[in-house]
Amino acid sequence: MAGIAYDVKIGAFQASSHPQRGNGQVRSISCTLTMDGSGGHCYLELIATGASPPQPRPGDATTITLDDGNGGATVFTGEVQENKAAADTAFVVGVDGLTKLARLDVEGAYEQMSAGAIAKELIQKAGATVGTVEDGPKFPSYVLHRGPRALRHVQQLAEQCGFDVYTDGDGKVHFAAPKPGGADHAFTYAEQVLRTGLQQVATAVDGIQVWGEGAASTQGTEKTHWLIKDLASVSGKASMDEAFTVKPASEGKLMREVRDGAMRTGEDAATQARARMALLASRPLRGFVEVLGSPKVKPGDRVKLDAIPTTHPVNALASGKVLRVRTVRHTLNMKTGFVTRMEF
Repeated sequence: MAGIAYDVKIGAFQASSHPQRGNGQVRSISCTLTMDGSGGHCYLELIATGASPPQPRPGDATTITLDDGNGGATVFTGEVQENKAAADTAFVVGVDGLTKLARLDVEGAYEQMSAGAIAKELIQKAGATVGTVEDGPKFPSYVLHRGPRALRHVQQLAEQCGFDVYTDGDGKVHFAAPKPGGADHAFTYAEQVLRTGLQQVATAVDGIQVWGEGAASTQGTEKTHWLIKDLASVSGKASMDEAFTVKPASEGKLMREVRDGAMRTGEDAATQARARMALLASRPLRGFVEVLGSPKVKPGDRVKLDAIPTTHPVNALASGKVLRVRTVRHTLNMKTGFVTRMEF
């Protein structure tokens, strides 16, 4: 098995663990991709040398590839947001493609378009790279008001669909629902896991009822613009039991009401309620797990822990469960080596 390796490209600056490759050196690497907040970022500490390699500048394209000895993967693609220098070190802060969406002011009106089609158009307008974009519901009409930036509009569309918004290591922006199925990665507890901090908390919401508007459910799609006094025909609900199973037409004890004028039929409202609950159900545990460097883990991946000692407290929480990664942070430095932190 080969050893740990890295390649970093920032504009004309290049650094690598391979001899004779690159024109600079890196002291530490930390890069994060996440579904939460305003997107991913990286922090790089460069070593000042007598060779005077090209200095990174804001806007420079940034790519980081890491290899744990079992094959490399690109773990971050973005651009420099900030750089600063000390006596013997230069620091570089990079951001991913979601920052382009966070900078863009937009407004517009759409008719008979899906949430995914609107999201895709906004991603392209921002100059970001489109990844997996699922359709979601189709809206008879949908208006974007200036004020919130494009990223907030895309995140709001995702909330209506039960989707998440995030980038992968190649910098592609994804707009997608939690994928079902088994684990993409398995980590043997005693051999690969360094630290755990998992918790199972009582849910603040175990049911959602979505209320729309319009008379389409009773008067036909040509009457979507009509307002009605009784909204029962344009509402839908879903709930979740203690086993995180979504009940499409049930009512929970801790119901949350959502009002969304873009929903014009009871079927659309019920679909949104189920999607929102499915997204909540994709997080049976919260917290983090740190493992020996695993560069192929990315947001949206499903992971499990194998061979957890039966007497270990983590066994009661995580044994047999598949956890969906919301945030992944890869760190490589002289102090800790190569570590991957996954947050759920």
